[in-house]
Amino acid sequence: MRDRLPEPLLRVQGLRKYFPIRKGIFSRHVGDVKAVDDISFDVFPQETLGLVGESGCGKTTAGRTLLRLIEPSAGHAHFEGRDLFTMNTRDLRRARRNLQIIFQDPFSSLNPRMTVENLIGEAMLFHGLIQESEVRDRVMELLERVGLQGSYVSRYPHEFSGGQRQRIGIARALALKPQFIVCDEAVSALDVSVQAQVINLLKDLQEEFKLSYLFIAHDLSVVRHISDRVAVMYLGKIVEIADCDELFAHPAHPYTQALLSAIPVPDPRQVRERIILQGDVPTPINPPQGCRFHTRCPAAFARCRQEEPALASVTSGHWVACHLYTEPSRSGLTMDQAQRQVSNLVKAGATTTLTGSRRARQEYLAAQVERSKTPAPLLSAVSLDDQIGDVVRRIATATSSHGVIPAVSGDDNQPEGREGNDLPSGEDVASPNEAEALPSWDSDPGRAADEPTSPDTDAPGPKGTLPEGGAS
Repeated sequence: MRDRLPEPLLRVQGLRKYFPIRKGIFSRHVGDVKAVDDISFDVFPQETLGLVGESGCGKTTAGRTLLRLIEPSAGHAHFEGRDLFTMNTRDLRRARRNLQIIFQDPFSSLNPRMTVENLIGEAMLFHGLIQESEVRDRVMELLERVGLQGSYVSRYPHEFSGGQRQRIGIARALALKPQFIVCDEAVSALDVSVQAQVINLLKDLQEEFKLSYLFIAHDLSVVRHISDRVAVMYLGKIVEIADCDELFAHPAHPYTQALLSAIPVPDPRQVRERIILQGDVPTPINPPQGCRFHTRCPAAFARCRQEEPALASVTSGHWVACHLYTEPSRSGLTMDQAQRQVSNLVKAGATTTLTGSRRARQEYLAAQVERSKTPAPLLSAVSLDDQIGDVVRRIATATSSHGVIPAVSGDDNQPEGREGNDLPSGEDVASPNEAEALPSWDSDPGRAADEPTSPDTDAPGPKGTLPEGGAS
């Protein structure tokens, strides 16, 4: 992390943006799309704040509203002590010299009728930073700084590739020497190799020009690479904000845990449990009462459906909006203990998928049996002993054709069945990492003997399945 100054460069408080819904010949106002609903955050000098979340959660709307490309419905955005939302046109024009944006689409964000010289030089002439005779030299200098040839000044946008167009967009954003840049999914439309080049370019430019970024993206791996802090949005709300390393190491909010579990791992030998969220994101026109995530949260309980959680500090610099961390049963616990209990609750109430190679998943499940209180059987063959046969069947059944471990609950309506009951502390909730989290089966002495065995554990089988009878 960079050293932070006491005062933030940009302070956003209570930002809201509602898009009105009108119907009828008289355009009656019948509702609002609550794209951004009461979010607050700070951006410090020379810092990159990553903003992540599902499509439609309000990330882009928040970034454009900060620059007043979209007028806000409510809230304040103080830049260097002055409120951007109350500035008149003249003052806002001056402030925009220090506030720029890199758009998501490098194809539609450049005027096809203008040359590169005009695209980049127009803003410098408008603000009176240079004379007209100096435009070409300044544009050539900017092009070379972003990795393009200075001779491209006379070309049109259609003559460039997607990565080159995005570099032109970056050069245009740098032309006025701003202090703060909104990177609105600046690399999402690019190939992976080009993404790496643009990300490294942004980091180099940040060091050289002392820039601050609001980096909006879907790719969590990219966000982790470039960000100092990360804010997670869900349905117009910020549900968690923390230092980048802290958030990826100790995700607190159930939604953040589900997001991070979806990051693909390039090593097939590494087994991970992916949390599968059920249902779709609710409509922002009529968001659910209480916590907006409770309709999909595996650990939701009665309070979540009635009271909206506020962002609360769980550790220094780590803020989360979740009732699970304010329950009396977790008072006095350390952050690691509370986060571990919440993670167990989420995994116990959700459907999880094991990722990794078939052999790695087999070894992972066998290791869970070893850690459990149940005596570990030899997985190379099926014993006639009832207890060992029962354990083997539990492992084979728990891993479906896609490696899915079903949610464990005594109630078919879990987690709805917790409504009205006290929230479990998490200590009594078994984790999928433990053998108790596997589904139990009635003892049947005759089934073990009929269970087929697989002489070749390396023989190819259906994806995500274990050979019947276990693996060596």
